[in-house]
Amino acid sequence: MRIYLRYPSVIASEFITLPAWFLLFAIGIASFAPKGGVTAALSSASIFNFFYWGFIFLIIFSTSIWGIGQSIRNEQLQGTIEQLFLAPVSRVTVISGRFARTVITDLAIIAYLGILLIVLSHETVTVQNPLLLISAYALLEIAVLGFGLFFAAVTFRLKSFNLLSNLTQFAVIGLCGVFFPLSILGPVQVVSLVIPFTYFADLFRYAGYGGPTLLNPSLELLLTLVLALGLFGAGLAFFKSTEKRAQQRGQIGTH
Repeated sequence: MRIYLRYPSVIASEFITLPAWFLLFAIGIASFAPKGGVTAALSSASIFNFFYWGFIFLIIFSTSIWGIGQSIRNEQLQGTIEQLFLAPVSRVTVISGRFARTVITDLAIIAYLGILLIVLSHETVTVQNPLLLISAYALLEIAVLGFGLFFAAVTFRLKSFNLLSNLTQFAVIGLCGVFFPLSILGPVQVVSLVIPFTYFADLFRYAGYGGPTLLNPSLELLLTLVLALGLFGAGLAFFKSTEKRAQQRGQIGTH
């Protein structure tokens, strides 16, 4: 957190660019709406909330890629990673600390974004089920932490992971129904249903927006619990094994 606060321009950019991204995605989605439905879509509270909660999911998911995975890359470039690995503390503890910082800043940005969009659009952000929303949020954070550990491990092997991270981010947007119902994907839905984050996005949006879900909400909550624990366990195991291999080969600080 102290390092983060040293760069006010970075903080300012996050609070400026995220609403701009929201607007960009909104215009893009509206452009593909059926003729005559664009105005209705932009003025509909239900579609506003559908899109809003999808964008909040995207913010949290992106944190796992850029907030955790890229931190190791930055340390490689800055020449600080070997000192951190020599410190008498688990590397996972350091990453978890970074993740805690991103959770705090994400919550601040989400609150700011919600207030800003309500003021600009005159729409109301609804919360269908507050308790379920908190549960879905907690499970999503556990899942993205595990996925972030996976990306952090991949960073040991790749000289630059920007391409991989961007492809992953846009694949999730396109295949997990973040900004549109999966029904419009046709046969591609089969691929979407295999991706764990499809269910996290669906449950998270249902808790905030309501509407239909892919599965019964209770069953989907149980499924996301299993997936969250599975992703965290798999990400942690992969990170530790990759870290050990990198230490044995002297590749911790290579870039």
